[in-house]
Amino acid sequence: MSADVIFTGRNSQIAEYFVHDYDYATYDLEDTSTWDTVLDCKYLFLLLPKHPNLLELSKQFMLAAADSGIDQIIKIGSLGPYRVIHQQLECFMRECRVAYTSFDIAPLMNNIFTEQYDNAVLENYRGEATAPYLDPRCLAKAIELCIGDTIHYNKNYAMTGPRQLSIADVSCSLIAGGWPVKIIDDIGYDATHASLRKLDADHCLMKQLGLRYQTDAWSPAVSNDWLKFNAYHRTLDEFIAQDSSIYSTRMELDLHL
Repeated sequence: MSADVIFTGRNSQIAEYFVHDYDYATYDLEDTSTWDTVLDCKYLFLLLPKHPNLLELSKQFMLAAADSGIDQIIKIGSLGPYRVIHQQLECFMRECRVAYTSFDIAPLMNNIFTEQYDNAVLENYRGEATAPYLDPRCLAKAIELCIGDTIHYNKNYAMTGPRQLSIADVSCSLIAGGWPVKIIDDIGYDATHASLRKLDADHCLMKQLGLRYQTDAWSPAVSNDWLKFNAYHRTLDEFIAQDSSIYSTRMELDLHL
C-alpha cells in the first residue's frame, strides 16, 4: 500500500481543522475507476456524498474496500433522517469485515454558513425543534485521534456538543457576531433537501422522519461522547468570532457534512 492514511474532503471546511498533514485523494462514488486512489491505504477518512443512490453505491464501494484489505474507514454519520441510510451501510460494512468509525452529527454544525445562512436570510427547516451545536474543531480532533485505534472500531459516536439551540438562538448568535439576520425563512424540509427527491423506499422513510423536525419538534438528544476525545468545545458565539476565515469561504464539498 502506498499510504497508511488517506483523507477525502480536502475542499471542505472540516479539512481546515485537521492538525496533522495527510495524503488527500479525490474520488467519484459513481465512477468505480476512481476508487483505487482512495482505497490504496490502511486507514481512510471518507466523506460520503448526499446522493439519492448513496446506499447502493456505498455498498459496492465497501465490497471493493474489503477486497483492498483496508483496515478502517472513518466517516461522518447522521443523527438526523440520514441515519436510516448510515445504519444500513454500517451493518453491511460489518458483514464485509470492514471496520468503521462513525461520528454521527446533528443538523447543526459549522454548515450553518453553507446550508442555512446566506445574505441575511436564515433558513429554518427544523421548525420548532432544536439541534445540538457541534464545534467543528472538536469533531476534527476526534477524527484524528481514532485513526488506527482498534478501541474505536465498529463504533458510533453521537457528536453533538453540550447544548441544544433553537433557530432563534442561532439567529441571536449570528447577529451578535456581525452577521445580520433579516429573515428567518421557514421554507420547509422538502425545499432544503431537494437533492433527496428521488423517492426510493429509503429516501421516503428519511423524508417522513425529517418532517418530524417540524411536526413533532423532534430533536436529537445531547450526548457527551465528545468528552471521550479530550476536546475543548467552543460555543457557537466563540466559533463565529474566531473562525470567519474558514466559514466565510464556501467550499465545494461542505454540503456533504
